[in-house]
Amino acid sequence: MPFRTALLACLLLPCILVAGLSGPAPCCADADAEEAGFDPRFREGAPSDLLVEGSPHLARGHLYAFLDLFESAFDMALPGDTAVALRVALEERFRSAGAERRERFLALADMIVEMRRCARCCNDRGVRGCLRAFRQTLDGHLQAEPDDPAHRIMRHVLERRHVVVWLGIPEVKDLSAQAYLETVVFLASLGRGEALQLSPGQFSALRDYLDRDLRRLPEELRDRLARSHESWLLTKARWDRGPEERRLGLGHEAVRLMARLVPKSGGHEVGAVTDREAYLREAARVRAADRGFDAVTTLARNPEMLLEVLDRALGLRDDVPHFTFMYR
Repeated sequence: MPFRTALLACLLLPCILVAGLSGPAPCCADADAEEAGFDPRFREGAPSDLLVEGSPHLARGHLYAFLDLFESAFDMALPGDTAVALRVALEERFRSAGAERRERFLALADMIVEMRRCARCCNDRGVRGCLRAFRQTLDGHLQAEPDDPAHRIMRHVLERRHVVVWLGIPEVKDLSAQAYLETVVFLASLGRGEALQLSPGQFSALRDYLDRDLRRLPEELRDRLARSHESWLLTKARWDRGPEERRLGLGHEAVRLMARLVPKSGGHEVGAVTDREAYLREAARVRAADRGFDAVTTLARNPEMLLEVLDRALGLRDDVPHFTFMYR
């Protein structure tokens, strides 16, 4: 089997969906959206999907191998809008590149094959060696072409890794706070059965508010907040790859949690969610009790309850953080 065919075969899932943390403030969902409920997919398409023709060509699997390596090598989760912008920039860069430049990019993506082999053997030293080689090679590319649009996006997101936005012990940095809020919006959307969005102003106000509010948390819980990028990557992967029963189970847990947190719902006891129709019925009751932004804010103030739901429904505690990319 050709090497790059083997690469495509080893990739589990391609592509990240925009997490919806930018754009207009939420308003009433249309009837079709409410009837369909909230059932996103964070990865779409097949690894073999052709994105750019030519020799060599670019397949979807190559592109997302690179993004998986980038996140793993720098221990972060790309924000949803940044991931989409980087994907587009990398695809355009590849389309305009000559054969030699294309080969250099594909060589970076190919590094995931050896890294996955080491991870499946629980060879932590081998994984770290692969990630170190990727970082060093990518750093050379970034320095050689600093004005390339894709490289500008990567440099900007790498700078954000070091920015502290929530003070306390431990401090929580920008990308981890972003991952936590994307998790909050996802779970609140699931509990309400609608896709929620925060405007840039709402997002900024909530992040600033949480800087003060979350300082009260014990150090152990703040440590999990500081590692929110790991739990968010695993949440997306477990959601996409899991059976329908797993998604329904998380939906049930999300509805129960939101019913407890929203005072106007009267803290009603959520009935058994045995099928999608029951989930939509219970989610509609939660949705009618409060505005979307208020629900997001309330959930964001209760990280312990949020993490308990994810641990129970998706088994996040069972996974080894360093091998997060194995579930992508």
